Amino acid sequence: MVQKKSASSDTDDAGPYVPADRSVTELTVKAVVLGLVLNVVLMAANTYLGLRAGLTISASIPAAVISMGAFYGLGQFGIGGTILENNIVQTMTSAGSSLAAGVIFSLAGVVFLGESIDLVTTAMVALLGGSLGVLFMIPMRRYLIVEQHQELPYPEGTACADVLRTGEQGGRGVRFVSAGFIVGAIYMALADIWGVIQTTIQGAFSVADTRGFTLGGDFTPALVGVGYIIGPRIAAYILGGGLVSWMMFIPLLVTGGMVPADAAQASLFEQANAVWSSYVRYIGAGAMIVGGLYAIGAMRTTIVDAVHLAGSEFTQGLSGSDRKRTARDLPMGIVVVGAAVIAALLVIVPQVRVGLLGGIIAVLAAFLFVAVSSYLVGVVGSSSNPVSGMTVATILIAAVVLRSTGVSDPVVVLVTGSVVAIAAAVAGDTSQDLKTGYLLGATPRSQQLGQLIGIAFSALLAGGILAFFNQAYGLGGQTLPAPQAGLMALIAESVLGGTANWGMVLIGGIFAIVLILMDVPVLPFAVGIYLPVTLSTPIFLGGVLKALVNRYAEWSESETSSEQVTRQGRIVAAGLIAGEAIMGIIVGAIRILGVGNDSGVPFPIGVGDQLSLWLGIIAIAILLAFLGTSTLWGTSTTSNT
Repeated sequence: MVQKKSASSDTDDAGPYVPADRSVTELTVKAVVLGLVLNVVLMAANTYLGLRAGLTISASIPAAVISMGAFYGLGQFGIGGTILENNIVQTMTSAGSSLAAGVIFSLAGVVFLGESIDLVTTAMVALLGGSLGVLFMIPMRRYLIVEQHQELPYPEGTACADVLRTGEQGGRGVRFVSAGFIVGAIYMALADIWGVIQTTIQGAFSVADTRGFTLGGDFTPALVGVGYIIGPRIAAYILGGGLVSWMMFIPLLVTGGMVPADAAQASLFEQANAVWSSYVRYIGAGAMIVGGLYAIGAMRTTIVDAVHLAGSEFTQGLSGSDRKRTARDLPMGIVVVGAAVIAALLVIVPQVRVGLLGGIIAVLAAFLFVAVSSYLVGVVGSSSNPVSGMTVATILIAAVVLRSTGVSDPVVVLVTGSVVAIAAAVAGDTSQDLKTGYLLGATPRSQQLGQLIGIAFSALLAGGILAFFNQAYGLGGQTLPAPQAGLMALIAESVLGGTANWGMVLIGGIFAIVLILMDVPVLPFAVGIYLPVTLSTPIFLGGVLKALVNRYAEWSESETSSEQVTRQGRIVAAGLIAGEAIMGIIVGAIRILGVGNDSGVPFPIGVGDQLSLWLGIIAIAILLAFLGTSTLWGTSTTSNT
């Protein structure tokens, strides 16, 4: 029966997939165990991707697909899962991936400040920040997810609900994500274990008297996959920032004689990199600061509304006990007490190190940006959520305030910003998951508990995963440049120490203002300025491929088929990313153990540089062909059943 929806109704126009008066198993032991297992795998994959590309992806859809496949297999032994158990699995899995995003965008910056990764500090900050993200989002659920159902689509959450509701997509999805995983893993094994193919092509050149033009690309499955997922528009902005950085700013500075003295006699490519490190990354920082502040200012009405809503919900103290199953949140008493306890722990736990003022800044900023993040992902999706911009704003404010009180340790500022970054990232993911649950007819309280369990488990592992990658590859190196973490550390250290290259920061800020006047999104453009040139190019290549595939699907097939192409492409791309990430873990372990050749490639076959280059070009062509054809495979109008 179709129900009419009022402004405060907790039902969709057509009703949820599982009616509110129907009891379906949801938060079960098998769902929790499977959710925790997938949590570890996809958290490691997102950590690798974020450190490598400066971008992360939503793990909800891959987790949902894998979960359905796993429960299908278990069903052969009589222990299959319900659609709501699958929803719990993807909720717990995506919690770890979103927490990883917050950690690598901020807390990983301690490495750039010359400190080692402390496992206890990382675990505590991740746990407290992630829990704040879930708790602060709970009072906003009714307004953002239910009352604004038509206005806020929450694209990943809606797409994940579609995947879970479309039962036959489970078997297909598992095959496609597995194929992507295998291809991604084999590709990187050929490159990083045996040295058969060369993935990186880069170099600098001169035109007449202008020196230092730099181009290149590190053509790997993860970078192409992330470009495919974020799409051609955002990928083009990132490449645009990269071109401005490496084909405009750097040649001007190199030709103008601003190469640092220690690189003056180096190769042209090394000179370009030295100029980027000494000057151009400050331009990116300036653009990021202005872009983050502009994003906050542009959403000031939303922020005020969200804060007012949250305040009124807290004041009412809703327990949810008198509501139907699909409208029951964790009681507001737990939310209020939990937030107060977390605020106290931020101040009194010595490993956190933020102190009273830092704790106040962290909690207030977390509450503010949880509201911003929860609303924003409803419009643009989690993958485009400008968490880094929110973190930049927090770190800048915290650095200025704390410096005025005599604080000189940039780690204090970085940890303060990390709490906010993690809370904002987790809140965005929580919003998407609750949208999925709303469409499916899940119990919000069960999902919120699942999120908190996933956060607690992920927090315990986050520091170890981060330390592993740092030991295996070195954060800030060519393989894992960790651009956002480096940027956050740079801002914190520069403001507190008074060493910021404010001239370059000002240039970046003015450049961002010009982009704003031209109605160009600043944050992805600023990320492109800050990224090494080798990362922007393959991301753009993946975006272009998605545009071509979508254009073909729109031209040749029905609307239903186009939607299937989009969903299937995300699944294959996610498989490629996971395959490279897992192989990155394997190669990292080989390096740490000292097995094989220690020259960089453990077991080189010795095909020669020239041959490996050509084989690399052939490999990337095959990779693009695989991604394009597998995305279109079986999506004709006749297969839409």
